[in-house]
Amino acid sequence: MHSDPTISVSTIIDVYYILLEKGMDEGVLEARSGIALSKLEDPDARVSISTLNTLWAIAKEYTKNPAIGLYVGNRVDPNRLSVVAQASFQCETILQGLQKYVTFFSIVNQAANMAISQDGELATLEFRFESPEFYSIPEIERMMASALARCRYLVGDTIKAKQFSFQHACPDYLDVYQETFKAPLLFDQDISAIVFERGLLDAKIKHRNPYLMNVMTNYAEKLLKKIQPSSDVQKSVRVFIKKHLSDDSKMDVKKAAQALNMSRHTLYRKLKKETVSFQSLVEEVRREEAERHLKDNLVSISEVAFLLGFSELSAFSRAFKRWTGESPAQYRERNK
Repeated sequence: MHSDPTISVSTIIDVYYILLEKGMDEGVLEARSGIALSKLEDPDARVSISTLNTLWAIAKEYTKNPAIGLYVGNRVDPNRLSVVAQASFQCETILQGLQKYVTFFSIVNQAANMAISQDGELATLEFRFESPEFYSIPEIERMMASALARCRYLVGDTIKAKQFSFQHACPDYLDVYQETFKAPLLFDQDISAIVFERGLLDAKIKHRNPYLMNVMTNYAEKLLKKIQPSSDVQKSVRVFIKKHLSDDSKMDVKKAAQALNMSRHTLYRKLKKETVSFQSLVEEVRREEAERHLKDNLVSISEVAFLLGFSELSAFSRAFKRWTGESPAQYRERNK
């Protein structure tokens, strides 16, 4: 992670417009924040994490509302969603949407990481910051409230979380937290996280558009490569993965590290520094190769599955639909 991480302007667009809606002069806001309103109209535009913190300070001062982060997070405006959010909203299930959001999260915020895990009947969505200096209370409030509000927007108001954890101390406006989250709250924790029932991950997203998901995912991939160009290590790992895709016995990080003449720990550390994982690179290469083979139309779909290391065609079909929103057959037909 470089010393001055950046965020997408989509991260600040809601709080910026709320300040304008509440009467703050556009010229004053632009001068104090250093962000012109016109910049928010560029989906590729980025600003520093320090600019985000400055904007939150302005918002708290102008609105006299210490809970402004929760207020902003509770609003869902489909017209102001980031490319990453738009791609996630078009997935089939909440799990697929979260997985896509996690994959592209560094586009949204390079100073933080997001992860989804499952354990028995529970699932956890975690938010971690690269450094304590990047931790912002109104921003984590916005993230957590937004995650809940967006899930409710996608599948209905029946969404209920089991627990919310925060790294900061309990605020003076605890009643606003209780009204927003309606679940047990923990403060002064090691991580900020949302715990909910595992079954929620299978909930179907309403009004999804597989074609739009494919378009937005491709665009997000281009943005990701622009802000995180592949290092020599990533390129070497991708070459290793491509070479061994069809041989699952050789497809692990330990063998990749041996091929690159380094320890597993060193490879893991190098990839983590670039906010990627071995498994995410495997997924990326598999998708690229799947699309190439299906477009080339030289081998059957079953053979494509075999070449990519899938033991069953059904497993490949599920993975491909998660990546693109289409079945392999639909994709091939569309790209004839």
